[in-house]
Amino acid sequence: MLVLLDIDGTLLTSEGIGARGIVQTGVELFGEDFSLDGIELGGRLDPLIFKEAMAALGRDDHAEHHGDYRGRYLETLGALLAAGHDVQILPGVVELLERLAAHDGVTMALVTGNYIESAHMKLEAAGIDPELFTGGAYGDEGEIRHDLPPLAIERFRADNGRDPVDIVLLGDTEHDVTSGQAAGCRVLAVCTGSHPAQRLHDSGADLVLEDLSDVESVLKWILDGGRA
Repeated sequence: MLVLLDIDGTLLTSEGIGARGIVQTGVELFGEDFSLDGIELGGRLDPLIFKEAMAALGRDDHAEHHGDYRGRYLETLGALLAAGHDVQILPGVVELLERLAAHDGVTMALVTGNYIESAHMKLEAAGIDPELFTGGAYGDEGEIRHDLPPLAIERFRADNGRDPVDIVLLGDTEHDVTSGQAAGCRVLAVCTGSHPAQRLHDSGADLVLEDLSDVESVLKWILDGGRA
């Protein structure tokens, strides 16, 4: 079984530290008018957010500047985390990860709009070991969110020489839901991020929960093919 997990709003909450890092970096590199106003963030890929912010400045040279931006953003994010900005694990996550990691036949992988470096930085700040996750897919590895679950599945296939028997995706936005379902995943959506329950239901999630605190029930649903 392959369990794909989003990070922000699903495993942890960082009180918008990523957005602050993006804006701080953008202002430093491109001027005071750099902003995320009007740009949807939840479930989006970090390079796409940067592209849209640059477009809002009237610039189409985002690709040319992305490398420098990415490097500086990671430095900025690291400094914000080191300064003690709050990153908290969401309810039920610690026990759920521990029990999935201990279960024979379960592989956990990240599917996130973060860069791999920022993904690991946030996990470590929350006290989650990035080594729990194998393969996965990250924000700079696709053009849109729908590109990521198939890539994570292909990496599982390459590592194991077979298709996963079952695939479950856990996320907190409609983008997680629709991208997971398009890739053939069962999708569990939680209301601990930016999208309310009705929006998650309307997007077609197989199961919508307030959070992951009822670990026994969540684990049973994941492992029993959604029959629980």
